[in-house]
Amino acid sequence: MTAEIENEFREALDEAVAAFKLDELTEEHATQLTRHYSLMRRWNQRINLTRIIEPREAAKLHYAESLFGARFIAGAKTVLDIGSGAGFPAIPIAVARTDIRVTALEANNKKSLFLKEAKDELELRNLEVVTARLEEFDWSGYDLLTSRALDRAGFAFPAVIGRLTPKQRLLLFCGPELVEESKRDVTSLEIHSIPMSDGRLVAVLQSPEKGR
Repeated sequence: MTAEIENEFREALDEAVAAFKLDELTEEHATQLTRHYSLMRRWNQRINLTRIIEPREAAKLHYAESLFGARFIAGAKTVLDIGSGAGFPAIPIAVARTDIRVTALEANNKKSLFLKEAKDELELRNLEVVTARLEEFDWSGYDLLTSRALDRAGFAFPAVIGRLTPKQRLLLFCGPELVEESKRDVTSLEIHSIPMSDGRLVAVLQSPEKGR
């Protein structure tokens, strides 16, 4: 990645964070996220990590959106990112919240290799990468589950909700359609509009009966 593109991303990241009214990034955190972006661009030439790759679009839709979602983690100490892909929201959360243990769950071997390299490159001691499908993974010990892989989130949603323990929550980056569908399946539902988006939401859910 050229220095020009890297500088453009860094500037766009600062602007997106300000536009989302998030806390200003420290120099260390901004550097780590820029390094992740650089690595993601390089890998994206070989495997399809994401279609959102241009600096300003990525800064807003990937990084600022992930950091916005991190505001609603509340007291969770362990977070499982389902279908982490290029590392969203797992890596921005792990960067910004070093007090939280984050697990990036990714079934695709190549994407999982990327996540492991990103973990090492960014020296994220609070991040673990697991190569497995959700249905084959024991996630009963996590405080919070999250996902931005919306196609898979919609598919897995009923099964995930049905298996939530009383203290677990599910945080989804989604559209209003999924929120509307969820109303009949949950008793606790928080909705937060994502800034600068066309109706996208962060929804925080708990399962019926068990969540009471």
